[in-house]
Amino acid sequence: MANDGQLGPIITIVILAVITWLALTSAQALEPIIINSIIGIVMLVLLNFLPFINIRINIWSVLIAGLGGIAGIVLLIVLGWAGIEI
Repeated sequence: MANDGQLGPIITIVILAVITWLALTSAQALEPIIINSIIGIVMLVLLNFLPFINIRINIWSVLIAGLGGIAGIVLLIVLGWAGIEI
């Protein structure tokens, strides 16, 4: 069995290629979600500078803005105007 040592590097290269492909595919799928989250967090901070919008920045509002993006910000504004504090 003189060829036992030659199969290891080939298997390693195949495994690394599969892992790289999975990472790139996942990154492309997550890109819109990441952009939406960044927009939501930035809007949450910027809207708090307006005097007529008062959204408390706490863990719940950050999670809603981060996961919901613009729709999450709209939800927080509507809840704030309805008198429901989060």
